[in-house]
Amino acid sequence: MRERRLVLAAAALAAAIGAVPSAAQVPLLPAAPTPTPAPEPSVTDPYRRETPRSAFLGFIQAAQRSNWAVAAEFLQFRGNPAPAARQTLARQLEAVLNRAFSGDLQALSGAVAGNLADGLPPEYERAGQLALGEETVDVLLARETPREGPPIWLFSAETLREIPRLYRELNVPEIEEKLPEVLRRPVGYLHLWQLVGFVGLLPPLFLLSWLLFSVVMKPLRLRLEKKGRQGDVREALKRARAPVALLLTLGLHHFATSYLSLPLLFRYRYGLWFRVSIVAAAAWLLLRLIDALSGTARDRFAEAGSSAVPTITLGRRILKGAVLLFAVLAALSAVGVNLTAALAGLGIGGVALAFAARTSIENIFGGFTVIGDKILRVGDACRIGTFTGTVEDITLFATRLRTFDRTVVSIPNGTLLTKEIENLSRRDRFLFNHVLGLRYETTPEQMKAVLASLRTILAEHPRVAPEEARVRFLRLGASSLDLELRAYVLAADFPAFLEVQEELLFSALEAVAAAGTGVAFPSQTLYLGKDQAPAAPSGPD
Repeated sequence: MRERRLVLAAAALAAAIGAVPSAAQVPLLPAAPTPTPAPEPSVTDPYRRETPRSAFLGFIQAAQRSNWAVAAEFLQFRGNPAPAARQTLARQLEAVLNRAFSGDLQALSGAVAGNLADGLPPEYERAGQLALGEETVDVLLARETPREGPPIWLFSAETLREIPRLYRELNVPEIEEKLPEVLRRPVGYLHLWQLVGFVGLLPPLFLLSWLLFSVVMKPLRLRLEKKGRQGDVREALKRARAPVALLLTLGLHHFATSYLSLPLLFRYRYGLWFRVSIVAAAAWLLLRLIDALSGTARDRFAEAGSSAVPTITLGRRILKGAVLLFAVLAALSAVGVNLTAALAGLGIGGVALAFAARTSIENIFGGFTVIGDKILRVGDACRIGTFTGTVEDITLFATRLRTFDRTVVSIPNGTLLTKEIENLSRRDRFLFNHVLGLRYETTPEQMKAVLASLRTILAEHPRVAPEEARVRFLRLGASSLDLELRAYVLAADFPAFLEVQEELLFSALEAVAAAGTGVAFPSQTLYLGKDQAPAAPSGPD
């Protein structure tokens, strides 16, 4: 809230400073008011022919809907032919484009001025080629300015001059001539036989790709298994099989559908879907390989007792996030989004996002610090602030702690940089420190015997560090004679320490009993006395 107020105050101050005119801007005399010019109305083309791409797509969309009057508006005519002739030429152009056009419509310029670096005059744009046999004809778009409205792009008259001849040379696909009439019925953009072929190819091609992957990878799997990496290879191939089969299926399907004579508009939309699918399948493959390789590395480091396991987990998440980010950017680029403007917007928005996500960024750097400095590892018992438990997971933003009450506490990683962290699992020994109180009836000889026995117990126990063990007559307590037992127990964890502590306490009780005394308990001695009343003073008779 405080940062937000500061930002708003700074913005208001900047606006106020910008509103104050400088000395050069202050007029010496009041200027006469000038009339505000009326804004010019923005004129747009009703058919959206401002760019080469929109003109090309607008024509094939109108032709796909059999709206030939609108489709003819995308053609450049010399003279003034009759409307019927215009629509006939539009039909012929649509048929020739569907059968003979080759080119990447996604690469067609979406700028008003077109592509000025294609080697053509500025008023022309090459959209692709028409290929019939050995002959090729360029499909050119021409830019012209009508009497009213902005400049527009049209199929050039030079290209349209060749369309009637190319239309007469078109041949019906041989497969279509042999099909029954029912399969040649139109279904949406496609004929029924094209739709059946387009959809029906997917299952067998996926099965073929699955089998092909298994056959090709078998020699590699056998070779690596001979080197003792059988488990790693099996897991990696198992995870990669489905995405690789999908990639092969997409490639084979794209090749096979080139023989179906699909309409141009459908081919264009299928090309967009194909690019996005390829990006998604490749990202899926990378994500699975990252999981397989990181899992293998994590298992090996865990077996070796290395502290790099949390680093591998965090690195896996960072890599997967980067793959997803690049996949989204690649998919946007595949469908024609201008990434230059998008990335520039991200750069500007990143500054604002940095202020808004300051805590999240702090947590991320805190996670790197915790893992990089090896402060905590998964499985460590620790005390963080007021919480004590076992570390279950270390993520980018928080560390999850399983408390001894079996609850899970998520502590932001940024907070860990300012908290005292006590890693209980790093202890090499546990402190054994107890005070044993004996009864006041204990004689000095019994006290000495107890001290000697307890010192012998600590010195001879195999899991007690002898250099720091001591037993001392500590003090005369309120209701007991106090002995202090202090030593360090060499135990790997807390349960093992409790086991040794139990043995030492039993041995101490046995030593007290062997000396003929006992452990004191809180007691008080009450002394009762009867005082004589003072003699009454003798008064005057």
